[in-house]
This record gives sequence, C-alpha cells and structure tokens, in this order.
Amino acid sequence: MEYILIDNRMRNKEQNMLKYLGYKLVKIPKSNNVYNEISSHVDIFACKVGDTLFVEKSMYEDLVFMLKDTEYNVVSGKEEVGINYPEDIKYNVCILGNYAIHNFKYTDKNLLDYLKDNNFELINVEQGYTNCSIAVIDESSVITTDKKIAEKLIANNISVLLLDYVPDIKLIDEYGNYSNMTGFIGGAIGKVDNNIIVFGDLSKIDKNNQIRDFIKSRNLNLIDFKGLDVIDYGSIIEV
Repeated sequence: MEYILIDNRMRNKEQNMLKYLGYKLVKIPKSNNVYNEISSHVDIFACKVGDTLFVEKSMYEDLVFMLKDTEYNVVSGKEEVGINYPEDIKYNVCILGNYAIHNFKYTDKNLLDYLKDNNFELINVEQGYTNCSIAVIDESSVITTDKKIAEKLIANNISVLLLDYVPDIKLIDEYGNYSNMTGFIGGAIGKVDNNIIVFGDLSKIDKNNQIRDFIKSRNLNLIDFKGLDVIDYGSIIEV
C-alpha cells in the first residue's frame, strides 16, 4: 500500500479521488507551533528526498507510527518549526530531480546535511516558502509566480512557467473559513505518479489556459475539481 500525506482539512471530493487512485491517506495533525492557515500543511512538516522522508521534530512520532508499513525511510529533523517566519520554513525545501531549492540559511540541519552528503545541487533563493512557491510538474519543469525564483531556475536549465498575475488561491483559517491571506501555487498543485492534481477548479486560476497547456505539454494527466475554489493545502507527498 502506498501512502499520500495530506492536510487534514482537505475536502472529501479530493480525498475520494486520491483513494480512487489507490492510496491510503495520512492526515497531518494540526500543530499549534505555527499559524492556523498552515497548521497542517504537508510542506511545512515534511520533505521527501529520494526514498527518505524528513519529518519535523514535533510531528515525527505521530507520522512515523502512521507510516510504519511504508518502505520509505522516515527520519526526524533536528528542529521544530515556530510561529514566526522564518522559523516555520525549515522543511519547506523544493526537491527537483537532483536540485534542492531553498533559503538554506534556515533549512533544518539534519535535512541540509543529508542534501550535502548526497550531492544534491543547492540553489539558494531569498524566498523561504520555497516549496510553497514552486509547483513541480516534472523533474525539469515548474510553475511559479516568483520572478527571482524563476530567474535562478532558468539559469540552471529548468523549464519555468512564470505567471504574471496572482492566482486566486485560498487558505483556510482556524474556523474552517477562507482566510484573508492568499495561498501559493505550489501548495495548490500536487504530483502523484503521472497525474498532476489541482486542488480545485483549474479554470479559476488559469489565465488564458497557460497552466493547462504547460502541464499537457509534459504528457501528464491533469486532474482538477470542477466548480471548487482552489485551496493551498501545502501540496501532498506520495510515499
């Protein structure tokens, strides 16, 4: 059985699709260490590097128990996340093939040491919410709204769709309502096998069909949810 890590606030329609694809869902418990909008976001508490899953220190015991049957190596980070930026970005590293992209001044020490020891090429960026800001489409293609990230990735021969507008991506507050904060593109899109999943109706954030065309040009299957607002869940992780 393969697992998918998800935000525990994910809507039933999206959960049912992941189950239909054959995955067992592992829901990130709510944490009081960070602000409510990201309190169970996958990319705040976990980072998958090859066949190793790094889990934020305070979340480790819960997740290692829920993932006890996985073949992945589940290891604890050295540090806990905190309520204020940049204390909440320690695990928000974007892994793209053999590249690791982050503001490495703030990366969890165990995770950073692993990346260095395993010869990942480190691309340092100013944006700490790096994985939030980058929707990984395949090992050499991404979508982002961050111009500085785009410039760094293009310089490393990565194909980038840079959106020149701010997509209407929602975040969920402590009451289960939409927050006044705006979500990120990377948290609203996830990759599972050959499927790119948009957590909502892609047409609500896709100006001139450029996102759809970019994904389709990579010969990937696109799954979205007609009529639903697009929500940033901190993406998903397949293990």
